[in-house]
Order: sequence, then structure tokens, then C-alpha cells
Amino acid sequence: MTTRSLPTRGSFIDRFIPLNVNAWVRLLGIASILVNFLLVLTGGLVRLTGSGLGCPTWPRCTSETWTNVPAMGIHGFIEFGNRTLTGAVGIVALLTFISVWRLRGRYTDLFYIALALGLGVIVQAIVGGVSVWLRLNPWMVGVHFMLSGVMVAMAAIFYARVRRYSMRRVIETERLSDRPGPDNLQRFLGVVIAVVTTIAVYMGTLVTGTGPHSGDTDSARHAFNPEVVTRFHTIPVWILLLLIVAILVLAKRKNWAPAVSKSAWTIVIVMLFQGAIGYTQYFTGSPGVLVWFHLIGAGLLIWSVTCLFERMVVLGTPTLRNLAESRVEIAEANGIV
Repeated sequence: MTTRSLPTRGSFIDRFIPLNVNAWVRLLGIASILVNFLLVLTGGLVRLTGSGLGCPTWPRCTSETWTNVPAMGIHGFIEFGNRTLTGAVGIVALLTFISVWRLRGRYTDLFYIALALGLGVIVQAIVGGVSVWLRLNPWMVGVHFMLSGVMVAMAAIFYARVRRYSMRRVIETERLSDRPGPDNLQRFLGVVIAVVTTIAVYMGTLVTGTGPHSGDTDSARHAFNPEVVTRFHTIPVWILLLLIVAILVLAKRKNWAPAVSKSAWTIVIVMLFQGAIGYTQYFTGSPGVLVWFHLIGAGLLIWSVTCLFERMVVLGTPTLRNLAESRVEIAEANGIV
């Protein structure tokens, strides 16, 4: 009869609070993206079903209870469900922060991103509470959504870096050592697409804040002309599409890493989906289901643009490229890759 030895305390800590980036840290990276993305989608569901004040107070759901009660109906259930999901986001953020605690000396970027994700959960909860106090003021709701976008972006950067620091195939796909440097143009365009995307998404919040889906029948709306604000929203979107086309052309001419073109094509696909939904929404009076799909597209756009932005900044900066290669070599030496 054979016996299986139990894992020691040290092996448990090394796995879940490692000294090098491992599969557990990568898993938490993708979990961070997914829970923050899901929070965006459930927030959209709250708004589109008119459940924004399903829990009329904050931090309690009502003045007497912390949770919804049956008398509040489906609106209370949906709104409280969204609040509960914030707790799941917080748990993932805490686990992510703990997982990089012993890495903080050598992987300072991962440590500070994980810290920012944790603090972001608290800020998001407070902003959401203020939105309830202000009866879903569209300006505050817009800020709430933009913060969600920032959380998705930070999680995407975290995941991109833990993969690059611990997986040889990622380094080989990006072909860091083959790139001439420095490449200021690549780095500059990465920053520009991030800025333009931020403007496009924010203008999208103004369009939504002007439209019919306020989250509650008594909530205020923006006083903008819907047609005018929608056209202003499309301007940065078209600029972004032109920039992505330019990046695809430059990537071929300047022999940028194949991963850059791959990320750019992903954005093109997302933008085609988003554009089809957006124009259909515009000509059909913004039915709720299309608004929700447009929200999915916005989240995917933030995710995909962040991936390209992060990749172009790293590949366009020799010191960051060299740092990435040195870290994957450490991972290989420790049997992590």
C-alpha cells in the first residue's frame, strides 16, 4: 500500500504566493478581466431594466435592510445582484494582490497594478453609491462606467504582463529580440490609440445619458440633441479606425512584431461588430437589447485596445523589452515556464 505525501506549508505558499509568476497568477489575471467585464454587463442590465434604484439607498439596500426584500420585486433583485458581484470583484482583487506580494521587489509593475485594482473596487463602490444618492444623475453614471473601463484596462495590462513574464511562447510570438529599437513611433501610436479610445468611450456615455435608458423612470437625462451628440461620438470612432489601419500598414512596412498586427486585426473585428450594432441602434430608436450588445462591444473594445496599447509601448521601448526577456529567463531557470 502506497501513501501520498501531503503538500507542505512551504509548497502551498510557493504556489499561491509565489516568488515567480506562475499559472496561479496568470489565472487571477484572466479572472480579473472577466469579473470586471461581467460587472460592466450586469451594470448595463440594471440600467436597461429600469432597476437602477431597485435598492434605493446605499450602502444598505433599504433604510432597514442590507439586502433586497421580496416586495421590491425583480428590480431589487437585479440591483442587489449587481452590488453582490462587486464583492466577487473585490475577492479576486484581494487574491491577485496577495499572489504578487512576494514579487513586489522584482515585479514592481505587477504589484502596483494589483494594488490599483484593489483600490479601484473601493472607489467604484463609492461612486456607485453616490450615483444612487444622486438618483442616477447621468454625469455620475458616466463616471461610474468610465471607472469600470479603467478597471478592465488595468486587468488587461496585468494579464498581458504576467503572460509575457512567464511564458516563452509569448516572447517568441512578439519576437522581442528581433526588433530594432528604440521605436518612438510605435510607442507614440500606442498612446494615441489609448487616448482616442478613451474619448470615444466617454462620448458614448453622453449618448447613452441622452437616450431613453436612464435606469429609472424618474432619473434625469442629458439635455443634448441626440442626433448631434451621436455624431460627435462617431468622430473619435472613425479616427480610431483610421489609426488602426495606419498601424497595420506601418507594422508591415517597418517589420513590427507579428503580435502587433494580430492585436490590430482583433480591434478591427470588434469595431465592425460595434459599428453594426451602433448604426442599427441609431436607426431603430435604441432598443434595450441592442444597447446591451453595444455595451458588450464597448467592453471588448476597451480590452482589445488596451492589449495593443500595452504591447506597442513595451515593444517600442527597448528597456521594457529587455526586462521582459530577462524575467522569462528567470522563470525558465526556476522551472515555471
